[in-house]
Amino acid sequence: MFSDMGGSFRFIHCADLHLGSRFVGIASSDPEKGRRMKESTFNALGNIVRKAKEENVDFVVLSGDIFDDSNETPLTRAVFADALKEIGVPCYIAYGNHDYAGRWADSIPLPDNAFVFPDEAACFCYPSEEGCIARIYGISHSVRHVTRDLTEGISDDSGIFSLAAVHCDVDPPAGSGSVYAPCSLRSLLNKGIDYWALGHIHKRSILNEYPHVVYPGNTQGRDIGESGRKGAYLVTVRNGRVSDMSFFQTGEIVWDSIVADITGRNDVNALVNDLMPQVRSNMFIRLTLKGHGPLDRILRLDRQGFRELVETKTGCECADLVVSTLPEIDLERRRDTGDFISAIIEYGDRISNMDRNDMIDAVCSTGASDAIRDSFEAMSTEELRSLVSDAVLLIIEKSEEGI
Repeated sequence: MFSDMGGSFRFIHCADLHLGSRFVGIASSDPEKGRRMKESTFNALGNIVRKAKEENVDFVVLSGDIFDDSNETPLTRAVFADALKEIGVPCYIAYGNHDYAGRWADSIPLPDNAFVFPDEAACFCYPSEEGCIARIYGISHSVRHVTRDLTEGISDDSGIFSLAAVHCDVDPPAGSGSVYAPCSLRSLLNKGIDYWALGHIHKRSILNEYPHVVYPGNTQGRDIGESGRKGAYLVTVRNGRVSDMSFFQTGEIVWDSIVADITGRNDVNALVNDLMPQVRSNMFIRLTLKGHGPLDRILRLDRQGFRELVETKTGCECADLVVSTLPEIDLERRRDTGDFISAIIEYGDRISNMDRNDMIDAVCSTGASDAIRDSFEAMSTEELRSLVSDAVLLIIEKSEEGI
């Protein structure tokens, strides 16, 4: 081990593993992608185990949401227990708002090197009371919605390096009504804790240094809102002070947003080739197409075909395709001509400016569309507006063909 009695050691800080997330939306449309995403959460745990062994760390801190609500199944619990056993060193666990229930805790116990914080503030000494070089505090959620400040009972004045594992929300926006253990950064800085090992926020963030207040983010991004590299921190403490923090990637699948402009282009293959330097085979992307030109029509008429072309040539998964392109039609000029096309544009504008329910009523005004009303109600407001825009543009293009 790296540790010595002078107060030098290394640990891994991770949070929000959400093991077993089901990815229902992806799985329903593409079971293979859904299976791959579900496995990715377990692979991220495997990468933590691998890093802990490679770096010979002294202990691991897990700051909540190890499981994902009802997805703490016998499998997820057993995989987690086996991973902790393989790590071999002490693992300190503070449960959060998604894993507080511990459904399988009695029938699938964690190994002896796992130390779980109760729902009142507690402290463990590393490596032992007799030779303590780190005091590790923590507290677990007892219910999903914890409105009190869980950090209130945590403070230290021992002079020994102190760490606290809490799943909480630091300085939630005013009026947000946060129900996930809200607390303030100011209070954390005055409690004598050297390193706050936090969980709950899925975006990696170091809120303060000396004392350190750290969110490592989640270990595997699960949708486009959790884009970028996901992982954990390897923290080195020398002589009782943080001397190095190294982020390492655990999420094997990376979500990202890519934008491509069709303006001035008429070759789909060239458009896709230009995307290739921006993507890798382990990426799930949201591809947004913008601009105007002759490619607009083919992209709108066969989105799925274009999506398949992108995936085949780049090796990535195109999880979302947003077509925000325009044909080579001057809509502003045609808007005020007083002819059939200007009437179509005006009608499309009127529907797009409706509130959500009125927009759905307008879209479902025919028997055929009303029969699939559920499909439209499942769309977001922006998707509905995009649908209206596409319809307007296709009508204009068909009209232009006859001129």
